[in-house]
Amino acid sequence: MVIDHCDKLFPEAAQSWQLDRLYRDLETIVGKPLKPYEKACLRGLLCRYRPGEIANACGWTSGALRVELNKGLYRYIETLSHNPPNSLRWEKVSEWLADYREQKSSPLPAPTTIDWGTAPEVHLFFDRTQELQQLEQWLCGDLTRLVAIVGQGGIGKTALAVKLVERVAHQFERIIWRSLKNVPPLSQLIRDTFHQGQSTISELIELCKQNRHLLIWDDFETALQDGELVGTYRQGCQEYGELLGRVGTERHRSCLLILSREQPKEISQLGGENLPVRAYQLKGLSRQGSIALLQSKGFMGSEAGLQMMVEQYRGNPAALKLVASTIKEIFNGNITEFLKQTGLALGDTLKTLLYQQFERLSRLEKDILYCMAWKSRSITLDELRASISASESGSDLIDALESLHWRSLIEKNTEGEQIYFQLEPVVMKYVQKQFVEAVCAELEELLLPNPTLHLLRTHPLVEDDAPETVRAVQIRLILKPIKAKLQNLTRTRPILDLELAEADCLEANLALLGYS
Repeated sequence: MVIDHCDKLFPEAAQSWQLDRLYRDLETIVGKPLKPYEKACLRGLLCRYRPGEIANACGWTSGALRVELNKGLYRYIETLSHNPPNSLRWEKVSEWLADYREQKSSPLPAPTTIDWGTAPEVHLFFDRTQELQQLEQWLCGDLTRLVAIVGQGGIGKTALAVKLVERVAHQFERIIWRSLKNVPPLSQLIRDTFHQGQSTISELIELCKQNRHLLIWDDFETALQDGELVGTYRQGCQEYGELLGRVGTERHRSCLLILSREQPKEISQLGGENLPVRAYQLKGLSRQGSIALLQSKGFMGSEAGLQMMVEQYRGNPAALKLVASTIKEIFNGNITEFLKQTGLALGDTLKTLLYQQFERLSRLEKDILYCMAWKSRSITLDELRASISASESGSDLIDALESLHWRSLIEKNTEGEQIYFQLEPVVMKYVQKQFVEAVCAELEELLLPNPTLHLLRTHPLVEDDAPETVRAVQIRLILKPIKAKLQNLTRTRPILDLELAEADCLEANLALLGYS
């Protein structure tokens, strides 16, 4: 199994490690010279390559190399470093052999530079210990090459990334933070990142091989196309997808961390639990973290209604900060009175965040959200399929559901063998308002020849077979405001005659609105 070219593999190890001394000490323990492939494996492990990558370079199978490592090199290293037998993992090799580093290199060198770019300074940070530990393991323990932190606007992706950078800075030689908010051409972004004249993907990869960089790209969703399922690139931004593919598959020493409201398709295609590409879908703060945030806004943490408010807003930091200010200023800190009067408040900041995300959706994704919003409850896939236009195929529906999941706009729950989908309360309230506004816009078209109608033809305003509690919500939140709008519109002008298609719910909707 000896490979002739093993002597040429991983030569970069000689720059940071006293290889001759290390070989000599290991050979003293073994009692015989190390084989060429053992030296190659040692060099690769010292450079933080995974066993699977080393096997590929040697021309072995991953399983065969792991067997050789477990019965040979790992045991030698344990003896040399005075550690218990059968305790070595590949990512610990460089740590256990730190005494063999070249003296000019410290065991954990500080980064030569940290270029924060547009990254904010985070003063208040609450209870993300588990998230930080997981991401640190991915970046420093598992040596992932490409990581995406995905979540709703305002959920705390940027703040989490700032704290992660502060935590892992000593593991990288250079850290560079950039925002894609203005969607720069990729060549310009690369030049702005390194300031060395490089502008191509191949040049970026080469720099990532030479030094251990951590690159953070915030607002990545701006490179993705509006009105399409998640992951489609805007015209002129396709190179970003090519770059993600190469960063995730080619061998190098660096990591690209992207922050996005939407998951790029390359992450889905290349990612996996034991692969160098990962995605972390960020949720809201825990109850403990949410209460700590509210305490920083002047609450005691034991107020009546506080737990309900945390649950309603799903621990979204931006939403909790918004409503905390409203409750303090308008309701004198009385959470119960706030919930009684408003149920849920959607301030300008939160509306803007939801609007930005909602406007990026495809028509089918919007239809799914409208359906879930006016049902005002969790629904199964079969119920959803029965409610959505028959022209949509089952695969299209599933693709759209997956897209909404990776936009963090729907929740999935399992009861027994049945899967249910639902909206967060804040998202539901926003979508209900959007539905009412969209239907009212269609009502205005009823006064014009050849109106273009969609929602009035496909979405019943009140479900005949829904539970009475659900029907009451539909009548109060949807039917009544739409009916008032129709009455105002038809005071001076009649609705024109409409051609009703078979199985069209338009006639039933108009009857509910008092028009026949």
